Amino acid sequence: MINHHIFSPSYFLISLLVATTLTSCLTSRQTAANLEKVASDNCSIDSSGTSGYVFHPTNLQPGSPDDSLHKNRYGERGLRMAQAVGLTPLLIRATRLEQQQNPDQPASNEYLTLRQKMTDQLQLANFDIATAVALVDCDSKRSALTATLLTRQENSREKRMTISAITTGALTALLVGYLKLGDHEDAGEWTGIGGGLAEASLGITSLLQKPPKANYRHENNPLRDIWTHSATSTVFPPLVWYYLNKPKSADTPSLIDALHSRWDILVSLNANARRIHKSKRQEVDYFGDGDFYTAEDLTVRSTMLGQLATELQLMNNDLTILLNEIVRPRAKR
Repeated sequence: MINHHIFSPSYFLISLLVATTLTSCLTSRQTAANLEKVASDNCSIDSSGTSGYVFHPTNLQPGSPDDSLHKNRYGERGLRMAQAVGLTPLLIRATRLEQQQNPDQPASNEYLTLRQKMTDQLQLANFDIATAVALVDCDSKRSALTATLLTRQENSREKRMTISAITTGALTALLVGYLKLGDHEDAGEWTGIGGGLAEASLGITSLLQKPPKANYRHENNPLRDIWTHSATSTVFPPLVWYYLNKPKSADTPSLIDALHSRWDILVSLNANARRIHKSKRQEVDYFGDGDFYTAEDLTVRSTMLGQLATELQLMNNDLTILLNEIVRPRAKR
């Protein structure tokens, strides 16, 4: 008859592996629940027009007297913002009043009223820009946080697999030694084979593991309108959309075209990396309502959002430049 006490250590080893596997599954489910909560679209910021600012852009005819008048008074970035905000007619009137008045005398009431009207309009425009920046910044930080959690999940999974493999090897060696000391050579050999198979299984499982993914939703997607180059935006206020579409000069592309080119490179590099690693997963829909993202995909998305946020912050900087040029006396220029 077979001595069942001989196999009790083997049963212990199997029970330990089963318990480790169940614990890993429970931990993975808890992590997945946390990821789903973080990845939910909570950037519910309405940036379609919240300040009450009425958008009326104006353009100057290059080479016209008004254009020359402005260029002698304001910088290129300030003038570009003035056209986007619609301050060109007011700037013309204010500049002519400046030329008529004596620098040593107090400014006229008409001039002060014009300047106050322009600063009020710039303040309202600043609210729209700030709202757009908040929307993009929220999505960017959410992408980065979800990517960090996915990376931690993957690292934790690899750590558990490594610890399981080391523990299995150590327990197998102990059991084999224990059985051989008890003159149970056959049981020791079978235990060694079982432990080797368990270690090999853990190693193969670790190699075949796919990167963890999160169901990342972005119905209010700030990347979509720029990628599709739509005529109007459902995400950005009209002022911001006009500014992004307007080329800085006749020889340079618009900000939207420049962003589209950069993002095309990022998406292509990510797709090429997948082909190198022979990944069969479909391309991520960065510009739709959401998809299942890996940490690498979310890093790409966060990079695109960061580039967009930079352009919006530069837009706010242009507005500040124009405001400083308006309120600064001409004699101090």
